[in-house]
Amino acid sequence: MSEPEQHTLEAVAAELAEMSRRLDVLAGAVHLRGNRSAPDDAGEQETPESSTSGPRAWAPQAPPPPPAGGPVTFDPSWHARPEPPAAVITDDGKRRSPEAPRPVGHGWAPSRLLAWIGGAVTLLGVVLLLVLAVQRGWLGPATRVLGGAGLGAGLLAAAFRVRGRPGGTSGSYALAATGFAVLYLDTVAATVLYDYLPIFGGLTTGFVIAGGGLLLADRWRAQPVGVGVVVGCAVCAPLVTGEPNATLVGFLALLHLAATPVQLRHGWPRLAQVAALPVVIAAILADARAMLTATDHLTGVLAVSTASLLGIVVATLTAVLRPDDNTAIAALVAAPIPVLLATPLVERPLAAALAAGVAVVLTTLWGSRFVPSGRFVPSGRLLPNQLARLPAKFTTAAGGLAALATMQATMISLDASVWATALLCEALLLTLGALWLRSPGVLLGALSYATLGTLVALHHDIPPWLLVLVSRSAGLAGVLVGVLTALVAVAIPLAGVRLGALSRPPAAKTVWLLSGVLVLYGTATATMALVALFQQDRSGFLTGHVLITLSWVVLAIALLLRGITLPSLRVAGMVLLPVALTKLFLFDMATLDGFARVVAFLCTGLVLLAAGVRYARALSTDSPVG
Repeated sequence: MSEPEQHTLEAVAAELAEMSRRLDVLAGAVHLRGNRSAPDDAGEQETPESSTSGPRAWAPQAPPPPPAGGPVTFDPSWHARPEPPAAVITDDGKRRSPEAPRPVGHGWAPSRLLAWIGGAVTLLGVVLLLVLAVQRGWLGPATRVLGGAGLGAGLLAAAFRVRGRPGGTSGSYALAATGFAVLYLDTVAATVLYDYLPIFGGLTTGFVIAGGGLLLADRWRAQPVGVGVVVGCAVCAPLVTGEPNATLVGFLALLHLAATPVQLRHGWPRLAQVAALPVVIAAILADARAMLTATDHLTGVLAVSTASLLGIVVATLTAVLRPDDNTAIAALVAAPIPVLLATPLVERPLAAALAAGVAVVLTTLWGSRFVPSGRFVPSGRLLPNQLARLPAKFTTAAGGLAALATMQATMISLDASVWATALLCEALLLTLGALWLRSPGVLLGALSYATLGTLVALHHDIPPWLLVLVSRSAGLAGVLVGVLTALVAVAIPLAGVRLGALSRPPAAKTVWLLSGVLVLYGTATATMALVALFQQDRSGFLTGHVLITLSWVVLAIALLLRGITLPSLRVAGMVLLPVALTKLFLFDMATLDGFARVVAFLCTGLVLLAAGVRYARALSTDSPVG
């Protein structure tokens, strides 16, 4: 055999020896793992030394000597245990282990879904049975009421029996919710259809039944039971009453009251939602029905007012006990709507009182954010207590609703001829309040009042044709509204600058331009209305326009002189002066005649000459403006 062939055979033998060694190591690892898992699977552990009847246990053989090419590295990963699945990093940065497979019945599994669908269908069947029994005269009213009570009690008994069995949780929830809903529906039928119970008795019985269902939900710590009780009652009650009226609103308000302690204790948002929403919807529908019919409006308004007050109280309690629950804000926003919509159903004094009452309650909630919250220590210092203060978002919503209710109370209690005056005065008061409280939210309310007041003024008190028609006069109201419009147009932007909500000019050009236009329009209409009070003819009309032009020129010069040190005022004066001159050459020259035209041009020219001299003297003594 040649030397190359001998080297080739030696290399092949070395490779085979290495492969044999690795197979031996792998077989030993598999055997060791099998011995570790054997006690768990068979219930006992058998070692090779204790086994005498069977064949001798296999033991790994020593590997052959390494080949001439050098030592072979050993990979310890062959004997390593498999690593458990890595922990999952959630969105909030927390580590958690991978979820185990969900057990049967978890979530909306088929069994749970079937149970709840069965409860809903059963409840609907009871309603249909009541309606059919009334239509066809089956049995007597007493038998129908007793049969409904028996069915409800039987469903509750079945719920308790099923809950004690394995896997009966979902079924017991559905049975309990259906049973309480049947009892509640039976009470509604006995009160409204058969007159077995007076209204107060029916409300009391309904409170007891619904409270029992919610107490059971509290004891079982089962939100589905509470939600099922509330939803079943809220859906079935209108089917029995047949129309949205005061009785329906009272029943649903009672249901909301019964659900409040449970949802506050456990913080169940879904229960809070399904308890608050039905009474609001029923109250709004009751308002709409009362507007279309000639029913007793006072009873419906009282029921709606009570339901709205209850909604505000429950929302406030929820916000205090559960500050992070946004359900409280939604409930607060929805609660006053029915009573505000009910104001057209009563006389003006009562309607104004309803809107004003809502405004007072909501303003009190909003004002709580400015009351010091804490306790005094012996040194006289106040230690803050944030738990006693309502959340900022909640009080902000209350403030917005209070502004809306106050606006409605103002427009109801006053005649339309003074709406603009009242709204603009309220806008000025809110502007002062915003500066005092350092609150941009209050300034936003002032802007809302000012916007509505200005629109009403343009339509009724100071319309644009007042400046172009001789025969029209706005009277004393026009003078007052014109002055208020100009004051509001100046006060709100300046307050916005003081609060940091608005930039100084020349920034925010649109806002400042609109403000300037309103100031000029308000002063012009006030001047025309004031002149018309003494001379309501063409000469008075001409005199008014001469005074308007001169006042604009004087105001522009005053802004220029003051603007030597304040660039923003200088910009305003430089804009106003061309506007005044444009009116002089285009409108006054074409409209005025004779002596009025001469007076306008002479006075304007003299004022400009004097202003030019004064402005040059001011520039020579003060620092240059560039």
